[in-house]
Amino acid sequence: MTGLVLFLHGLFGDETSWHGVPDFVEKYLGSDFDVRQATYSAGKLSPSDLETSAGEVLTFLKTKFPDHQPIFLIGHSLGGLVAREACRKLLVEGPDELLQKITAVITAGTPLEGVPYFNWLLRGVARLNPKVAELANPEHLFAEYRLAIRKAREREPKPSRPKLLHLRFADDRVIAKHVKDNFTDDDDEAGVLPGTHTGFAKGRQRGDYVAEVLVQTIRDALNAVSAISRDAEVAAPHISRSQAAQVLPDRLILIACSHTKNSGGAAYSGEPLDWVPETSLRQDLLAKRNFIFSALHDGKLEDNIERGGNRSHQPANENLVRGRDIGGSATTGQYLPAFERYAGRLYHQIGSDGWQSYLGKQGGVKVLIMSGLYGLIEPTEAIQNYDIHLTDTHKGDFLEVKAHWLELYTRAISAYVRHAHTAGRKVNIFNFLCDRHYVDAVRWHSLPRDMCSVFHFVAPGAKDVGLLPPAGFLIKAILNDPSILERFERGKYGHYALTDYGHPPTGLSDFKFGFESRVGLSSSAGATEA
Repeated sequence: MTGLVLFLHGLFGDETSWHGVPDFVEKYLGSDFDVRQATYSAGKLSPSDLETSAGEVLTFLKTKFPDHQPIFLIGHSLGGLVAREACRKLLVEGPDELLQKITAVITAGTPLEGVPYFNWLLRGVARLNPKVAELANPEHLFAEYRLAIRKAREREPKPSRPKLLHLRFADDRVIAKHVKDNFTDDDDEAGVLPGTHTGFAKGRQRGDYVAEVLVQTIRDALNAVSAISRDAEVAAPHISRSQAAQVLPDRLILIACSHTKNSGGAAYSGEPLDWVPETSLRQDLLAKRNFIFSALHDGKLEDNIERGGNRSHQPANENLVRGRDIGGSATTGQYLPAFERYAGRLYHQIGSDGWQSYLGKQGGVKVLIMSGLYGLIEPTEAIQNYDIHLTDTHKGDFLEVKAHWLELYTRAISAYVRHAHTAGRKVNIFNFLCDRHYVDAVRWHSLPRDMCSVFHFVAPGAKDVGLLPPAGFLIKAILNDPSILERFERGKYGHYALTDYGHPPTGLSDFKFGFESRVGLSSSAGATEA
């Protein structure tokens, strides 16, 4: 379903008031949203009050965009009050279907507390313009909205209520400063934009920056809604996060995603990050997915593998959409379970038989896949086709994708350990990531050592991605028989033969392996304590 961003101008304004901002927003949001502008009666001698203008906007929405969802109303100056009034009317009168579609109102330079230097003048012209008169009585605005919230709660216990997010201008000499103590439960500050009340978006550079702030505010609001929805599911009687945490196996295998992927797929199903046992962590992981997607979508990820290529130009990323897996609402994406999407060297060795064994023996071992876009995912989570590597660099802060995920990868594994740990038995983590960029994306020394032990896969004469085929072969054997993991000890670097676990692929019949307790301990290089 396509979303809608609707811009509203201010008093005495028109469609030119926002300058190039709507065009920039449309570029950043892409096909997930339609971006439009709406006009309302805002002339000097207009007889319409706020309620009438709000009704005009609501009629426009219901007529022109009956199927769009989610909806964001963005109002400059008086336009913010008109958007706010539209939500107040819906809270009091309905229809509830439209109210549920509006995720947030974003105001920019809106006189929530009136216009102090001109209030005396506004009172004098009240009889000429009802909307202007209402600006001189800010107490009325907050009191009426609180009353609307109460009326909506009388209609249903937990009505859908859009967030009211307010941006101010640094050099605004027109409106009074917002007073947070006057805010309703739905009002919140969203930041400060540079510039004056009317010149904030003049020029390409300013307009582009305003658009970036608005798009980020939209994405933050979408993430918040997704988090609230997830919390509601947790509270439902048929889904219990505490129960889910109790069944996390105390044997964990970590593997990396693969550059080679299968294309195609079906509509999205399931839930993102369903394995994560902590709500706040789940929210942060989903927000980071959204951040990486946005950087890719906005052309800000440089491909370090191909030296300077822009990731947004990669064919695999052409059909990537901001769906529920990313924290958005687009429904046009194509999805496969992660174990079917990835088709690299490690996955080729595991094969469909190995994954079917894993699915049929849930409880003995858990596999999590490290991805540059998705974070840490279960093999069964539905994902899109994409092309991102941990070494890609963000053009804004010049940090690698790996650096953006580092803290969250570590937090996620630590959370897993805490929830899977039982008295008297440590959680054993088997690091089959192989690729050094993925291995280095975890602060192994920060994991709770009293609750876990880490087994890093190593082999004499093999390293880095050269370990992927034998790792895949061994993992397949483990998925068929998780008890194999109990045979391994750390420190025996070439002790185990691959032939003990089946018939290895060509060239690996003499392959021997082991596990180290620290990254690099078995080599002459320095070690990272685990």
